Amino acid sequence: MSTDQTTAAVSVVITDTPAGVRKYTARVGCDAAGDATIDAVEPGVLERYFEVVDGGVGSAFVRTRAVDMTGEAGSLTEPTALFTIRFSEAVPPESITLTFETLQDHDEETIPDESVRFDVVG
Repeated sequence: MSTDQTTAAVSVVITDTPAGVRKYTARVGCDAAGDATIDAVEPGVLERYFEVVDGGVGSAFVRTRAVDMTGEAGSLTEPTALFTIRFSEAVPPESITLTFETLQDHDEETIPDESVRFDVVG
């Protein structure tokens, strides 16, 4: 992706985790120039037990967490969105950062960072 491309939304996607996703706590921030803030934070696969715990709408960052209490994410073999963020204006993808405080599968093992990516949402 060239540096002059921008996006108004990204999904945080888990690419392949045979033992699924049991829980996560993630922080996404945007340090783009201008007044870009978060317009919406939408849950993905763990919709039932998803929450915004800090930041979010109107802020330049969001901290989210979710837990799989019902087994809905017990095995993921296809790329699956954990959550989606929509911004108030288009931002360069490289201005968006992602940090996981917790990202565990159902075997209580840490899921490696290589198994997570951003997808630009059209």
